[in-house]
Amino acid sequence: MENRREFMKKATAVAAFGLVADWACAVPEKDKFGDILPQRQLIRNGEKVTAFCLGGYHLGFTENPKDAEEMIERSMELGVRFFDNARGYHNGRSEEYMGRFLTPKYREQAFLMTKAPARTGKEVRQQLDESLKALKTDYVDLWQIHALQTPKDVDDRIKAGVLDAFLEAKEKGKARYIGFTGHRSPKTHLHFLSKLDELGIELDTCQMPLNVCDPSFESFQHHVLPVLLEKKYGVIAMKTMAGGSMMGGRIDTTPKNIKTKDIPDVVSKTELTHANLHQYVYGLPVSSLCSGCRFTYELEENVQVLKDLKKLSESDMKKLETYAAPYAGLIVENYKRVLT
Repeated sequence: MENRREFMKKATAVAAFGLVADWACAVPEKDKFGDILPQRQLIRNGEKVTAFCLGGYHLGFTENPKDAEEMIERSMELGVRFFDNARGYHNGRSEEYMGRFLTPKYREQAFLMTKAPARTGKEVRQQLDESLKALKTDYVDLWQIHALQTPKDVDDRIKAGVLDAFLEAKEKGKARYIGFTGHRSPKTHLHFLSKLDELGIELDTCQMPLNVCDPSFESFQHHVLPVLLEKKYGVIAMKTMAGGSMMGGRIDTTPKNIKTKDIPDVVSKTELTHANLHQYVYGLPVSSLCSGCRFTYELEENVQVLKDLKKLSESDMKKLETYAAPYAGLIVENYKRVLT
């Protein structure tokens, strides 16, 4: 494992070539709906997205369409222009909400992402068609292979035509860009990137867990991020608060054998705050931070962190990692699985 100084030196060198915008973010721009949040480069061709992306999973928790509409409208008011989703989030409700409240008014301004979890080419093609119908659009800006699990899962999906279906969708204009996601193990990501090298294929983006606990256990930051930067992938950070597990809560990946009382509230036990959890991730060379919000006040707090962002020093970053290190591992980061 390379040490932090070597990692930051490499990341800074790659950033200098323009893959990632300045870590403190640029001056906000405007569109016809108002100020846009600071943007960072996502795609090799220079295309940028807002450094904060509204996660789609949490949007589907509400059964009241008015609440979903309020969240989307408030996101636009606050300058968010990057929106995440996936086929299957809440049985399609998350995509349907965006199709109802986002794309009819804001399609030209919104960078729209969704993902397909199916494991065969035929099934992911069907999921893309379902996503486009739910989202009420004829293309997505970014379509990602969703939740790669293990190296075997990578091999099986490639063999079953998933990668071919994604390349086809990009060629046909149903997806402007394509990428992949996963949160189980860095080994899975590295295996997929190696397979892509063998095939002579480059995707555009990768979405993966990045947070203050990650450097201390099965680290995507240490093992995968430098490789992605060298290959000039856009990096989308997720699980930036471990899905809420850092605050002692159960999340969708928490194993049943872990009791709620055994999940430590890392924030209350340390000098970490909700704000510096996100400040830490923005201090990494990522293109965007994707975070789900159940309530508009959470959205407003997250956006304010970006608006007030100041670049953290290397010692500041290390201090935050030190606070979190005792809590890293399979209880807080329960979405990870150790692969032998």
